[in-house]
Amino acid sequence: MMLTAELIKEKAREYGADLVGIGDIAGFADEIPQRDPRQILPWATCVIGCGFRVPRALYQSMADGSQHFNYTQLGVKTIDEELSEVFLLKMAGLIENEGYDACVQRNISNLRIKGDKTTNPEVSDTYELVHAEPVAPGKPAPDVIMDFTRAAQVCGLGSRSLRGGVLTPQFGPFVRFVFIVTDAPLACDEPFKRELCDQCGACVRACPGHALSSKDGGLDSWQCAVYYRGAHRSNPFMTDDILKGHPEREAILNGDKRFDAESARAIYPSLRFLPMAQTGYAPCLCGRRCDVACYEHLREAKIL
Repeated sequence: MMLTAELIKEKAREYGADLVGIGDIAGFADEIPQRDPRQILPWATCVIGCGFRVPRALYQSMADGSQHFNYTQLGVKTIDEELSEVFLLKMAGLIENEGYDACVQRNISNLRIKGDKTTNPEVSDTYELVHAEPVAPGKPAPDVIMDFTRAAQVCGLGSRSLRGGVLTPQFGPFVRFVFIVTDAPLACDEPFKRELCDQCGACVRACPGHALSSKDGGLDSWQCAVYYRGAHRSNPFMTDDILKGHPEREAILNGDKRFDAESARAIYPSLRFLPMAQTGYAPCLCGRRCDVACYEHLREAKIL
């Protein structure tokens, strides 16, 4: 069997991917070493990118106030930890059976490269690899973690949104990605050149925690994490007992209190509305209003 780009795309869709593109490794020429796929597989020739759509109705059920847990369990955890892992191993087997290497990359939800002080609102907490040191001169500190948004653009799948995620022409922001760094000699797609985000600000206005700004560089991840967990009045599980006696309760519920890593982690224990311990994923209680507003705007503007 001859391994071609057409075969890779056919099998990726057969195995469950909704989107697939192949990016030239040269597209990462100016990437920082700690995010450079060439540091993962130095002889790589390309990166295969695949996207899995998140059903729109999972977002709609949060917007309607009828369900919140299913988005976290199915739209985040199942795609990242079950569907994508089986998919990646199948694809790796296909590639390596033909004598090439396939270094599979799924979303590393709870790790941050050394120097990255942000967090991921979707998980119980994140760990910066502060003690990591390079194993040899000229090498980056482990772990090397690819920038999935940039990789999606290099693979021709989408462009960066205001909050730093990926927008695709097919599904807007409702998609999650995996990648395969390989030395297989595959024909590559052109990088994605359109700017789908038109800086309309719908996502900024929709966030109950004011975690997004079109002026200050996009997403404040620690602010986002607090309000993702439900520290706002529109949280259907919010009661008068939550944060009772807290001197800044009103400011918090109104989205006016600003949080950093220390203050966010301090308030986390007060925001346990739905189970989290079994999975390590924080239930989404903001309804991903930023993404919903973005999707609705893109549809209305006929960008999607």
